[in-house]
Amino acid sequence: MITVDIVVVERFPVLSLSLVTEPLRIANRESTKQQFSWRILSQSGEAVTSSSGFMVKPDAELDQRRSDVVILLASYNVESTIEPALINWLRRKANHGSTMACVDTGAYIFAKAGLLYHHPAAVHYEAISGYMSEFPKSKFTDKMFYFSPKQGSSAGGVATVDLTLALISHFCSPQLAERTAQILNYTPHEINESQGIFPQARLIPKINRDLARCVELMLSHIEDPLTLEQVCRSTDLKIWQINRLFKRYLQTSPAKYYLSLRLEHAKNLLINSHDKVSDIALSCGFDNPETFSRVYKKHYGINPSKDRAWVI
Repeated sequence: MITVDIVVVERFPVLSLSLVTEPLRIANRESTKQQFSWRILSQSGEAVTSSSGFMVKPDAELDQRRSDVVILLASYNVESTIEPALINWLRRKANHGSTMACVDTGAYIFAKAGLLYHHPAAVHYEAISGYMSEFPKSKFTDKMFYFSPKQGSSAGGVATVDLTLALISHFCSPQLAERTAQILNYTPHEINESQGIFPQARLIPKINRDLARCVELMLSHIEDPLTLEQVCRSTDLKIWQINRLFKRYLQTSPAKYYLSLRLEHAKNLLINSHDKVSDIALSCGFDNPETFSRVYKKHYGINPSKDRAWVI
């Protein structure tokens, strides 16, 4: 039987816990014998509060019992949940040969533990820039999920189902994983499927190719914004054509859309990194921090420094 230790830290997502345990339960039900057993662990063995306020009573504290798989669930304000005992426990588990997996911001804890030097962790698009900046020697990917026999990860949300299905496929069979997905009415993501840095831009190529070329240029020049004339030269489009495309399909002007992309990137960095506001301003194409703060407040209704503090 495959033993799974699910580690929860304060403010972990209940959804992720369900997306791990339900596929494992279904896999057991669909097999001729029980394939998986699991425990829920916390650092102290005491009850843990989820991000939505539900209290979960773990089965045990972090112990030395053998486990084939370790899955770490974490979410908001992950820095405040890290204790030396957890870091040391994760390292021991990895050294003893457990398959190590993390969900959402659990990648931050894995990076702190030095577990991402050889295998990348899938990280939510909002957090990946900050993580790469803070842990330059660790490996991160913008994929929905990642899996290898030694390590796995999901960027959070429903992609955690894909991580669990990958575990079922590896330890049991692809057929059992496929059957589990069918019962869940779930269509798995491809392992190499990218989240895209800005999800709102994903469907644009399906809307209009010329519009997509413009947006791709904007996305690749967040730190050094292009003028509309430069976008025109790179796409062989006229200014009036670009204006009409943005008005028709996005109900806004190219300049306003470009600014929204830069400000969204700034917001992600504010929430998911420790970079100074002035550095974030520069990385989003604002030479003057005061100008950045003024534009940011006009767009979001709150100053950047206050927005950073307003995190659950």
